[in-house]
Amino acid sequence: MSFAKILQVMGIILALNALYFGIAKDSMKTEIFLLFLGVMVFYVGRIFEKGK
Repeated sequence: MSFAKILQVMGIILALNALYFGIAKDSMKTEIFLLFLGVMVFYVGRIFEKGK
């Protein structure tokens, strides 16, 4: 598995964790932060994938 794909999977997992924090923990601040972080990590993975 390439580094780009690993980053993309990590981004998706962070986004899923954001959903958990928003629903179960009722923490909007943490949800938005984790969602933003997940999107950025996923996007960096896409950039690395296109660079090949």
